[in-house]
Amino acid sequence: MSKPDATPDAATDARRAAELRRAIAHHDWRYHVLDRPEIADVEYDRLVRELQAIEARRPELVTPDSPTQRVSGQPREGFATVAHDPPLLSLDNSFDEKELREWHARLLSHLGVETLPGDLVVEPKFDGLSCKLLFEEGRLVVGATRGSGSEGEDVTANVRTIRSIPLALRGDVPRRLDVRGEVVIRRDHFEKFNAELLARGEETYANPRNLAAGTLRQLDARITAARPLEFYAYALGRVEGGPPLTSHSQALEWLEGLGLKTPRPFSKKGDLEAVLARYRELEAGRDAFPIELDGVVVKVDDLALQARLGFRSKSPRWAQAFKFAARQATTRIAEITIQVGRNGTLTPVARLEPVALAGVTITNATLHNQDEIARLGVKIGDTVLIQRAGDVIPKVVQVIESKRTGAESDFTFPTACPACGTPVVKEADLVALRCPNERCPARVKRRIEHFVARGAMDVEGLGEKLIGQLVDGGIVKSPADLYGLTRDVLVDLERMGEKSAANVLANLEASKTRPFANFLFALGVPEIGEAAAEAIAHPFGTLEALREATVESVRSIHGIGPRAAESLVGFLQSDAGRALLDELARRGVAPRRVERGQGRLEGKTFLFTGTLGKLTRAEAESRVKSQGGSLLSGVSARLSYLVVGEKPGSKLKKAQELKVAVLDETQFLELLEKGPAP
Repeated sequence: MSKPDATPDAATDARRAAELRRAIAHHDWRYHVLDRPEIADVEYDRLVRELQAIEARRPELVTPDSPTQRVSGQPREGFATVAHDPPLLSLDNSFDEKELREWHARLLSHLGVETLPGDLVVEPKFDGLSCKLLFEEGRLVVGATRGSGSEGEDVTANVRTIRSIPLALRGDVPRRLDVRGEVVIRRDHFEKFNAELLARGEETYANPRNLAAGTLRQLDARITAARPLEFYAYALGRVEGGPPLTSHSQALEWLEGLGLKTPRPFSKKGDLEAVLARYRELEAGRDAFPIELDGVVVKVDDLALQARLGFRSKSPRWAQAFKFAARQATTRIAEITIQVGRNGTLTPVARLEPVALAGVTITNATLHNQDEIARLGVKIGDTVLIQRAGDVIPKVVQVIESKRTGAESDFTFPTACPACGTPVVKEADLVALRCPNERCPARVKRRIEHFVARGAMDVEGLGEKLIGQLVDGGIVKSPADLYGLTRDVLVDLERMGEKSAANVLANLEASKTRPFANFLFALGVPEIGEAAAEAIAHPFGTLEALREATVESVRSIHGIGPRAAESLVGFLQSDAGRALLDELARRGVAPRRVERGQGRLEGKTFLFTGTLGKLTRAEAESRVKSQGGSLLSGVSARLSYLVVGEKPGSKLKKAQELKVAVLDETQFLELLEKGPAP
């Protein structure tokens, strides 16, 4: 009997290779022709690598039409074709640090050296559509997609509408210039465009790459012209009459001088360790980067070394793509359940077959509301594309209808709250359905979870499971009841020992004097988020003063709109609101006043990036606000200080470019203690 990990026999390999070729060809068609992929990139890469492995151990199975024998895609009907000379090659991929180090070791081995005689350069890998531009005597004459690598689609009319592409180059132009690059669309433009489609009731795009690809390949160039595409040049093809160039980075600088955008401003040169450091920076800051990234590209900078290293059949030896963790994946919806929020909103949640995504296992994804389910056409049992960005809750972005078997079923929204049985209501100005029962146990749990969360009362040790026990046991019915908990009550609960109980009680006691803004946010009043709570807390100063507020006085605060003002005053004047505030005060909760202008940091603005060692991000931000400083959400000329922890993101480079003061954590703590230098 063969071992489980034994090499498959020739017949098994042949069958599997045939299956993989069919699957990859299908996904190539969906991705490159229809611009509507059915699987995430990481899953596609896995299929290709499996086929490569089979063909490597059984060369006799390699066929001329195997996906491994070409780059990808075919020209689309409706466009003329353009030959690429030299071909537009693809890149080999690394998916972890070990694989990138192995690639680097192969470079050294091929060159016969122990240390690379020159720099590597690392660039962000934009997630768009590869494109070639051909200029003759400085004028744009051809624009073409990558297509099969040897020939692509002639999209010259569309390329001419992209404003970041000059119709005529600047300066001393070469006789002939073949430029390779990426057509992309910025995140903010993508979100705006999808929102417009949604408002018209039309199908949205799953990601910026799909929108960029679909836009560049429109048969009507007027459609392309109406969409804000951009082009970044990242390599040279054939050049005639250009200056002598010795490095890749020099070539990009030359292209910039001719009027083309390149990724050079985001790039870095150095050894392998510098490359890895820049990779980590870009990965940590990818959510703040204006263009969708799916990794970095690492290249040998010296052109003479590139020539010595040469090419494999379909990729250069001197360049490697180093991919980020996947942000999209396909999986199946096992069921759809309803989650009841603290304000009674019923949110449908897709319970998924577990799938690995961005370093974690995903089992749930939000479906937002019944209108979103209808827009997506989601059914229970559907195979779907899900997406996760940073710490944002995963969401369903597309149904893969071709995977349907007929066993799928529609989801029907409940007419009664699943937690308490109260009939749900739909308010005229809102999409969502709500449970109106203030005592609904699900609402109480969510309300208390919000009350004790970081940024609110920040009570460590009171997690979801413990809160569930307290509410289900009838021990806690409102946030005020938390301050009546005793040691005896807590130690009787599941998984609560003496030490854990003591910690919870100590943290509750400490929370009684949280800043007034934290307390106001903790109350969970609709429309009053952290920023609104901060804005309201300073002019009123105390809870006593706020309880006398009118809608007009709250609306007079900069940044507070009518809905927020009406919501807050409505809560303060309601029987339930007054009773909660009275009970919290009776329990000794006395939020402290933080006067604006009394601290050392009045007039100074701060932003944090990376992980701090001594303080949490929330603690550091609270310290700034307690001394009169304020926080910004991004780097700009208005920023006084950028505080940098470990693994800072792209904010650091932008701050340095704008000459913003940069502090490490030690310097930040000194600033808190001594104040800014006069």
